[in-house]
Amino acid sequence: MLASSINVHKRNLRSATPQVSLILLDWSVRESFHALDWISQQTVPRDQYEIIWVDLYHRVVPAVMEKADVVITCGQHGLYHKHVGYNVGLLNARGQIVTVCDSDAVFPPNFIDSIINTFQSDRTDEPTSIVLMHYEKRTKETYPKDLSDVNQLHSYQWMDLWPNVGACVSIRKLDAVRFGGFDEHRSFRGYFCGPYELAWRLVNAGFPEIWHDESVCLFHFAHPHSNEWKNRDGWYEIACLHVDCHAIAAVEGFSKGRLLPLKENPEIHQLRMRQRRIGTRFEEKYAWMSLPSRSKKFSRHLRLVRSTAIKQCKFYLKQAVKLIVNPFDASGEKHKGHLQ
Repeated sequence: MLASSINVHKRNLRSATPQVSLILLDWSVRESFHALDWISQQTVPRDQYEIIWVDLYHRVVPAVMEKADVVITCGQHGLYHKHVGYNVGLLNARGQIVTVCDSDAVFPPNFIDSIINTFQSDRTDEPTSIVLMHYEKRTKETYPKDLSDVNQLHSYQWMDLWPNVGACVSIRKLDAVRFGGFDEHRSFRGYFCGPYELAWRLVNAGFPEIWHDESVCLFHFAHPHSNEWKNRDGWYEIACLHVDCHAIAAVEGFSKGRLLPLKENPEIHQLRMRQRRIGTRFEEKYAWMSLPSRSKKFSRHLRLVRSTAIKQCKFYLKQAVKLIVNPFDASGEKHKGHLQ
């Protein structure tokens, strides 16, 4: 993937600070934007959540510009990198809670309300530090144009729930930044990556993982000609090894207890560093000290070795001179080291 060129086409200009920032990702493939309609029909006031639409390439859709609060293109080239887009959404999110989920799903009307209630179950000012995983039901039927009520969904045949298919996760923004955001290592390019990688690192750090109530799950319809698409050229998007459709680099990190990403976004790194609470001014000089490069460290090491060697030579030379000038010790005996 070549270098990205981030372009913010629309910002959230509402004065009220939202509680939830919903990040919806596209890589110029969405053929339907019904998710924006469903997520706009929530039981909570519209200013309590914001919709951040991130396209990994360059496409700007009029319907997205109209219905989303924030619209960003990443300008990627070649095989897309979802985690880079997640980080762009995270950096632009204003809510205390960040939800990353499927951008062509059907959302129940109490979806946002249920997230807020789960994170504020203890009713404190700050959301609870948890990893909230959301279920997503899938069907082989394509999205019906006459669908207007969630009650109509019961007439469709849905597959058995498969944990984390759809990769929808809600976490605190503060916690996401504290653990380095989404991993931008090249292992996570292509299809089988997702926010579960960061979620697992938070679990490694001791955060409780909670699977949301199935009654508030998302619903996903099949893409048009999905089987033809896969047989023709769709598998080129699978760029990394995977286990049960989870990137193997994420599985390894989960099993080994990794806390930070293999490659951290530099802006998130700066945010994470600024979150530190340092106890004394004396320590602050080390917290932001510019350390020398590897070549300069090697040069300093050589100078240290040279300086130490010179000091030792001077010491032994001084001792040798003393023995030559005064070969006797205080008792009148010759020094053992004196040459006969």
